[in-house]
Amino acid sequence: MTRSPQHLIRTRMERRLAALEEAEHTTPITFSIVGVQKGATSTVFRMLARHRLIAAGPEKEMRHFMNEKQDWSAPDLSDYRRPARHPRQRVAGDATPEYVFWPHALERMAAYDASMPIIASFRDPIERAFSQWSMERSRDVDFPDLPVTIEEWASAELPAEIPAGLSPYEYRRRSLYVRGLYGQQLERGYRSFPREQWLSLDFREVTGKPEATLDRLTDHLGLPRFKAYPEALHRNQTPTVNTGASPTVEHIEALVRTFADDLRLFAELSGVDVSGWPTVRAAAGELDLREFRDRLVGKLGLPL
Repeated sequence: MTRSPQHLIRTRMERRLAALEEAEHTTPITFSIVGVQKGATSTVFRMLARHRLIAAGPEKEMRHFMNEKQDWSAPDLSDYRRPARHPRQRVAGDATPEYVFWPHALERMAAYDASMPIIASFRDPIERAFSQWSMERSRDVDFPDLPVTIEEWASAELPAEIPAGLSPYEYRRRSLYVRGLYGQQLERGYRSFPREQWLSLDFREVTGKPEATLDRLTDHLGLPRFKAYPEALHRNQTPTVNTGASPTVEHIEALVRTFADDLRLFAELSGVDVSGWPTVRAAAGELDLREFRDRLVGKLGLPL
């Protein structure tokens, strides 16, 4: 029997709360990995979880600050903690990759702890969106074809609120492209947490140079560096077999235009070198749009 994402979220929350109740020692959350989905946040979390001073498990995504049913004027965050294997584990993280784009999530987090170190791993926005589409399609065969999502959901403006008429669940599913507006997300995020509290990573850096990335992460958290580096386990990878209509070159061109200005803002704010990202190269005329389209479609296993 196929279980819905909402059911899986509830099951994981119940598992986390059960582990918390059974733990002899617990540690409040002291840092947050806030984004982005399909940007190697699972890899970052799993590697950090191997640090002897970090209380990590059992589930990476706690989703506390996305809870629209919570009374945020007086929130109950008594279970915003991790079970610890040892009293020396006084550092704990929440890794919910939707926080960075979710309306008010970072404001709520800052009210909890304005001094919290923030970590985000970013990825080429079109590649990221298509990877998320493939994940959603694998979960729901009725999820719209890629061309439909581009024509109906792509926007160059980050919503300040959940759009009227959409439930939080539907907003999550329809946010393939607004999640890629990294410049606007950082601009908003810096209003809650100053720039020096952020560590912005490139997906390629996480997957290609995991040991150097871990050094940056532990330095950012004020922890001793690993003496023996854990293996970088890359899970939750994009399904490579899909069905449905493929986007045209014109669809890709529209997405490149959607992200072009925001990516310039993101590079300025983050300091991340995005010059090698395909969307940036396509916007600059350095990457042929048809070549970009065929590469994206081929990776998803859609017809060329």
